[in-house]
Order: sequence, then structure tokens, then C-alpha cells
Amino acid sequence: MKTQKNEAFARTLLICGAYIGLFLLVRQIIFPLQQMIAPNTAPYAALIFLPHGVRVIATWLYREKAILPLLMVHLFAYRLFYWESGDAALNMVAVLSGSLCVFIAMQLFSFSRIDISLSNMTISHWRSLVFLGFISSVFNTAGNMLAMGDVMGSDLHLQVIATFIIGDTIGTLACLLILMLGFRLRRLASSQ
Repeated sequence: MKTQKNEAFARTLLICGAYIGLFLLVRQIIFPLQQMIAPNTAPYAALIFLPHGVRVIATWLYREKAILPLLMVHLFAYRLFYWESGDAALNMVAVLSGSLCVFIAMQLFSFSRIDISLSNMTISHWRSLVFLGFISSVFNTAGNMLAMGDVMGSDLHLQVIATFIIGDTIGTLACLLILMLGFRLRRLASSQ
């Protein structure tokens, strides 16, 4: 019992730490660079949203056990940076769509008999995870548009939808590349 609690605590710390760390990286570095390069993009939609990669990898590895840590950390980050002073229910729609989008996409895959599990050795996992990142981004974008649709001008809708989907998908790919590089460096350091 104690081991399960320790594992749950470690999993929560890992997910929350990675999410917040990458969220701050996006906020402090990627958004400002994006605004310099493409000033007409929405200030709340990153072209490289790394936390989506954390959502994808955490949910793929831990399934439903990742939902609560993702919900907690997403609520914290959203409350800190994006919470609109208006309707709390719409804000929660955005939080829930971000927290649950990958799990919903995985359920869709499972229902469609698409096996992207770690145990399936007949597939290229990184491609499956990028595809999962893309599909889950569609769910995330739908929830965010439902929550923010009235706040932004209708002329921005298509641009924001495209930026969300592109940013989430590239963010997933970037997270996978960062992990791969990290594992290679670790392997290289341990072999010396």
C-alpha cells in the first residue's frame, strides 16, 4: 500500500513538474519569440506548446492515472495565466478539455481497435504518439473554442484553431525529441 502511494506521489510530481516547467518555458521564451516573429498570432496560442507533449506522454504511459495530476497542474497553470474573470464554468471547460483531451483520444483509438500501447511492438511509437497528439489537440481545441469563443473576435477563430492544433502537435513532437536526446545523453554518459 505504501509503495502504491509513493508511486502515485512520484508520478504526480513528475507530471506536474514537467508540465509547469515546460509551461513556463513556453510562457517566458516561446511566446515572446513567437510575438517577435509573427506578431499577428494570438498571445494565448503557442506555435510550439510543449505541455501538450507532457499530456500525451503521461496519458499514454499512465492512462487514467495521469488524469488527476494533469487536471491539478492544468488548473493551476490556467488559473495563474489565463483565467477569464467572467464565467467560471467556461474556464473549467477549457481546463477539462486540456486535461482530458488525450484520454478521450485514447478511448477513441481503443474503440476503433487502434492499439498504440507500449506493449504493441508492431508499430512506431513516436509516430503513434504524434498522431495521438494531433487527434487529442482537436478535442482540446474544440473545448477551448467553446470556452473562449465569445471572448475573441470571430475573425481570429480560424487562426486560433490552426495555431492550437499546430502548436499542440509540434509540442508533442518536440517533447519526444527532447526525451530521445535526454535518453541518448544519459546512455552516452553511463557508457563512459
